[in-house]
Order: sequence, then C-alpha cells, then structure tokens
Amino acid sequence: MFLMAELFPRQNFAFLSPATEILYGGAAGGGKSYLMRTSAIRWCCEIPGIQVYLFRRTLPDLRDNHLRGPTCFQVMLSEYIQSGHVKGPTQENEFKFWNGSVLHLCYCDSESDVTKYQGAEIHVLMPDELTHFTEYQYRFLRSRVRVAGLKIPDKYKGMLPRIECSSNPGSIGHAWVKRSFISPKAEGVIWRTPSEEGGMLRQFIPAKLSDNPALTTDDPNYADRLRGLGSDALTQAMLDGNWDIIAGQAFEKLDKRIHRIEPFDPPEDWLCFGSFDWGSSRPFSFGAWTISNGDMLPDGRVYPRGAMIRYDEWYGWNGKPNEGLRMEVAEVCDGIKERLKGRKLAYIAADPAMWKVDGGPSHAEVFARRRLSLRKADNSRIAGYLEVRGRIKGDEFPMLYATKNCHSGFWRTMPDIVMDENHTEDIDTDQEDHCADDVRYACMSRPWAKVIEKKKPKLDMWDRAFARESGGLNWKTV
Repeated sequence: MFLMAELFPRQNFAFLSPATEILYGGAAGGGKSYLMRTSAIRWCCEIPGIQVYLFRRTLPDLRDNHLRGPTCFQVMLSEYIQSGHVKGPTQENEFKFWNGSVLHLCYCDSESDVTKYQGAEIHVLMPDELTHFTEYQYRFLRSRVRVAGLKIPDKYKGMLPRIECSSNPGSIGHAWVKRSFISPKAEGVIWRTPSEEGGMLRQFIPAKLSDNPALTTDDPNYADRLRGLGSDALTQAMLDGNWDIIAGQAFEKLDKRIHRIEPFDPPEDWLCFGSFDWGSSRPFSFGAWTISNGDMLPDGRVYPRGAMIRYDEWYGWNGKPNEGLRMEVAEVCDGIKERLKGRKLAYIAADPAMWKVDGGPSHAEVFARRRLSLRKADNSRIAGYLEVRGRIKGDEFPMLYATKNCHSGFWRTMPDIVMDENHTEDIDTDQEDHCADDVRYACMSRPWAKVIEKKKPKLDMWDRAFARESGGLNWKTV
C-alpha cells in the first residue's frame, strides 16, 4: 500500500539503514525534513498498529515545517486522505491510518513538556532538528522508545524500536549531539552504544546541500544566500555542515590554547575571591578566583596585572549533564570551606536568589552562620555576558584565564554555551549555564589587583656605610 516517494541517494541510504538510532544531517537544504516525512509514512503504512512520534521543539516550527508547504504531510498523504485510508490531521495533530497506525506530531517547548509523554509507547521516535532539544529531553523521550506486542514483518526485524533524527549544527544542543553522534565514530559507521547510552545501533549520516539536487535545481541561488549569512561560523555550519563550528557560540574567542593554563597556588599577596551559583536538582557552581598583580610566578609565568584567573572550582553535578547533587545548603557550604584549605577569600559573589526567605532562613543566612559570608552578585545578564566576553578577549592580552583542573564546570560547559535565538544579547537559559552564571557574577563584581607596598630591606652597618660613599649602589649587586 505504501507509495514509495522519490528519494535521492543519500536520503535513500538513511532510509534503508539497519541502524536503530540515526542522525541524518549537517548542511541546510540536505532534504532532512522530507526524508523524515517519507520515513514516517513508510512505517505507518507497512506495520499495522505502529506508533510514530515526530517532534519539533516548538508548535510553530512543527506547523511551518510539516503541516504547510508543497511537500507537507497533507500533500504527501493526499491520495490516502481522499480514499479514506488516512484521517487527519486531527485537532491533536495526528494522522490515523486504516491499519491502526498513528502518526503523532508533537512538540516540547520547555524541558518539563517531555513528562506529557511519560506513558507513551513510542515505536519510532523522530526528533527533527535534534540540536534544538536539550540532552535531558532526548534522553527522556528515548526512554519511551520500546515495542511490545507489535507484529514486525520479517524484513524489518531488528530495525525496531527505532530513532531517526535530523539536524543542522548549532543551537543549544550542538555540544551533546556532536559528542553523542559525530565524534565517537567515522561518518556512516554503525556501532552499538553502551547500556547507559541506550544500547542501540547508532549511526551518523552526513548530508550536504549537494545531496538534495531538487533544491539546487528549483532555487539555484540558495547557496549564495547561505554564504551571505554574515558570519563565517554560521556559513560553515549551514553550507558545509561543519560540526566543529558552533553557530551562535556565546564565547567564540575562548580558546583552550590561550586561556587554559596549568594549575598553581596563588601567591599570598594576590587578591582571592569566589563566585557561586546555587543549584540542587540542577548543578551548583563555585569558582575560586585570584587576580594577578603582574608579578612573575615561581615557575616563570607572568599574567597581566588585573587578569582574573579561575584557579579552582567545585561543580555540583552527578556526572550526567545538567543534573545536580541535591545536597543540603549546609553541606555545600562545608564543602566549599574544605576546598579552600584555610585560604581567606575577600568575598564570594553569589546568586541573589540565595537571599530569598521561604519559610525558614535563607541560603545566604545558612552560609553566614557557618562563617562563610556572601555578597549579592550583580545579576545584570546582558551587561554581565558582555563583561565576560570583554575579559576573554582583553585588549593586548586576555584578562580571563582558567586552570586545567577547572574541567567539570568551566572547560566542559563554557565553550558550548550559545546565544538565545530570540534574545540575541543573552544566552539560552535552557542549556547548562550554571558555570557561565558564576563566571558572570565574578566578572561583574569588579575585582581589583592588590597594591602591596613592599618593605625596604634592612641595611647592616657595612651597607649603610657603602651606600653613603657610593651614592646608593649596593656592593652585593655591582
């Protein structure tokens, strides 16, 4: 009954892949959405009773990409709808097939929206533009993917349950998608993921604009418009499908070759302070900072006077992205004090939410009782991130560094922070931005370099006598 749609070779390669967790994507215009619609119809026609769930992040995106246009679902299913074999789209954005199969068109605007699908039995999961989703959303939806009682034809044995994803590089999910699908294996290779990653047969199939000849024929100037995006990074991501470029990266000048330095203990005469962003179910982030006074360190390194250096941190996560330790406030306070090893901090700039009183002492009060006083941080988001970017860039030299041991929070999360597509002066708050917030608090606290008047060395009688006769020269150095 399935009317095979025309697919180009790269699309067909993905369509027939025996992998069970596929990412098809890369460049814009590679025919991703059309492939997903074709595959969704294939499964619904071929396997009675199958439940296919196609997701976009927002309802407007879902409608614009799959329910409108010359190749939308209504057009592709027009013969089935006219013959009465398919009904829809219903008010719930569902297409119901004659054989009991249902194609569900869904969206997950916020992270909490995924709980609406907690009871769903998803046989085929199809997240369109995967990088628009957080890792938490994807993992939750993947946990709903299963088959029970579904009669699978022999030619599809081993191919279900199944996940078919599409995406361009960039957006809030770029880092975890690249880490999960792009980096582990060469393109096209099918490999089984470990049990903690779902245990499915994963495959990345790159798609370029040239893999969709229909678009280049119908719109020969499309590639030129991509080149005219005004950003080299965005152009490489959209035109070439380059996953090493993060489109919309918030701190694009943060460079491990320059800003990541070897660990050290700050000299006693350098100002030290802290920054803290609270979290319980989400990670908390504490940074220990020092300000260079321009003097040479014992190992010969010199950093510009006034440069901020993150020399230690405590990132409160359980090892899973964006999941916290659920520790009590007093426990976190004691943990910070333990990590300071007796070093006194000039201040700790902290999340203003810690002063909120809700039926008991505020978090800041608990800290104060345990002799660790906090200072309300300046929570100006746009000005704060401009300050962070400015310090990363610096003038002649960068004015912000972080040591290699600041890995879990700073170096794991900061390079992958992206800007909000709807508020281009702010970062997207759906990502793991807790360390970015504590860095922002640190920068906005306007730390200063200590001015220490060094004591003049005491002169013995021979020094004083020689100084009078030699005009001040010291015999020990001439």
